[in-house]
Amino acid sequence: MRGTISYLASLTLATGALGCAFSPSNLQGGHAGGSHPIPGLTSLSISPPTAKLALVAGGQPQSQQFRVTGVVNGIMQDITNQVSWSESPSGIVALNDSGLATTLGTTGGSVQIIASGNGLSATATLAVYYSFTGADPGQAGNVPSDAAAHFSGKDDPSRAPGLVYPNDGTLFPPNISGIEVHFTPGGNNTLFKVSFIGPGASINTFVRCTAPNGINGCIYQPDPGLWSTVARSNAGLGPVALTVKGTDDNGSAVGTSSTFNIQFARDDIQGALYYWTTSGSTAIVRWDFAGSTQKLAPYLTPTNTDGKACVGCHALAPNGDKLVASAGGQSDGRLLLWNITTNQPQQAFPLQQRSQFESWNKDGTQFVGVYGDSNPGMKGPSNLMIFDGTSGTVVNTIDLGGLRADHPDWSKNTSGPETIAFTSIDATAATTDQRPAGGGIDYLRLSGTTWGAPQVLVPSQLGKNRYYPNIAPDGNLVVYDESTCTNGTPAAGQPADKSCDADTDATATIYLTSLSGMKPVPLTAANSPGVADGGKTDLTNSFPKWAPFIQSLDEMNHLIWLTFSSTRKFGLRSPPDPASHDETDIGTLIWMVGVNPGVGGSDPSYAAFCLPFQDVTTSNHIAQWTKYFIMGPG
Repeated sequence: MRGTISYLASLTLATGALGCAFSPSNLQGGHAGGSHPIPGLTSLSISPPTAKLALVAGGQPQSQQFRVTGVVNGIMQDITNQVSWSESPSGIVALNDSGLATTLGTTGGSVQIIASGNGLSATATLAVYYSFTGADPGQAGNVPSDAAAHFSGKDDPSRAPGLVYPNDGTLFPPNISGIEVHFTPGGNNTLFKVSFIGPGASINTFVRCTAPNGINGCIYQPDPGLWSTVARSNAGLGPVALTVKGTDDNGSAVGTSSTFNIQFARDDIQGALYYWTTSGSTAIVRWDFAGSTQKLAPYLTPTNTDGKACVGCHALAPNGDKLVASAGGQSDGRLLLWNITTNQPQQAFPLQQRSQFESWNKDGTQFVGVYGDSNPGMKGPSNLMIFDGTSGTVVNTIDLGGLRADHPDWSKNTSGPETIAFTSIDATAATTDQRPAGGGIDYLRLSGTTWGAPQVLVPSQLGKNRYYPNIAPDGNLVVYDESTCTNGTPAAGQPADKSCDADTDATATIYLTSLSGMKPVPLTAANSPGVADGGKTDLTNSFPKWAPFIQSLDEMNHLIWLTFSSTRKFGLRSPPDPASHDETDIGTLIWMVGVNPGVGGSDPSYAAFCLPFQDVTTSNHIAQWTKYFIMGPG
């Protein structure tokens, strides 16, 4: 039985705050499509070229008539009813065959209205601004019907709520759901107004302070339809101002928080994410970003190996049909090769050759691995091994001339040379693959069927450890981690101390460089703490992994998403416990951040957000991406 693939699926949004269901999409929309034949047409124009509609929640749909004038056989005439009409994106307005655009109900945004005929086209821009003021549907029974009137009192700074999460400058995909707003209530406040004011929509919603037991503050999760309205209406349009106002049930005075600016990318995030949860019941779990049915559940557990060995460090074939994972943890390295399409082992566990870290090629036919844990005294060189992706056997060994390789990453670019980047660690140090010392970043390239000699991308440096390289889908940009040896540089031939052994290092910081020679720069915004971290900068920003797509941030800029694990605080929520207290006393969660690849020489990152679907009571890391989510049989 073949597996089912969820790819570029339409995201059906939940019933909105106004009781109206809709299914907008940021993909190219259309009404009629094609280009109508109009004999003798030599030019056409559309009017008005720009238009605006104001749509108020609970009000009547609004309409805008567009007309087209064309020169036909040298004569200018109205051809509105002869052209083909289309709109992009879909889901904001309905467009009929006569050029009448009518709002669909619960979303705003910028819509391109396109008229086509005889291979010619003309485009107008329709800006729909949506406004909503009212109780959040999830709290409607707890909020006064005249809540808006309570916020007309005098300003009182002592009542000002404190915004905690999401952090100022955060960028979201428009199809992410489950985002929370965390804030402290301020003095004597019992009623709150949470506002999202953006280029495409103005949302003002009234809520009470609610939070799980043990949380000192308020955690508000917007109604799914209301959040979708905020996201869809402002996708690709620029900053959205988030503020919280607080008052009491008498409306005696009002306090206002500072303003945080958040933003939504133009394109939906697609694909699937597989990550390792390392505390509680260890497992690899997965999430389908594009599917209409989204359920987080353990996918691979010790029951898929020998019943005892946990599956941890893992890698996905780009098309999502196979996974390889090392089992048993440090110094073990037995490999599980898993067929996701059949939901069965590709080969019997374990494979003959051990490996600790792996990465697939762009076709999913081979993967590269390393294993230095069997070296005497954990010292000496370690070469790269190329495995066949079906049989699991080693088909090639790349001699690195005495280097010790770790953390290989095989590029997925479809044009240009294939590249393997890797951590080149101190071959004289007594270290395991999981805890390398003295690392720098090297790479080698494939020419025909031959891999070239290793080249230095980022050199090693005393007192630092550089590791975990990952190549972006453009085949050029590379992220990696850098840790500082806070207890001093290890003596020659000795393992790194826990401050810089690449295993949940507190100072782990994400850097960006490129294979074309860009000077390494830290992703400052992505690395930066949030309000709840109180200025703490040692946040274990580790294991960065690019999403497999280059997408649109807005009409002018591209975007690549990046995930990483971090011990930073998820707003007001308590951090999870780690799997072991050997390296850290705080567990990690998976965070996601947008990176603008067109920004050169400076920080191209936004502030990060905590992936909302993960279990935040467990320690999670090593998020790996694939283009497709394959359900498999069963």
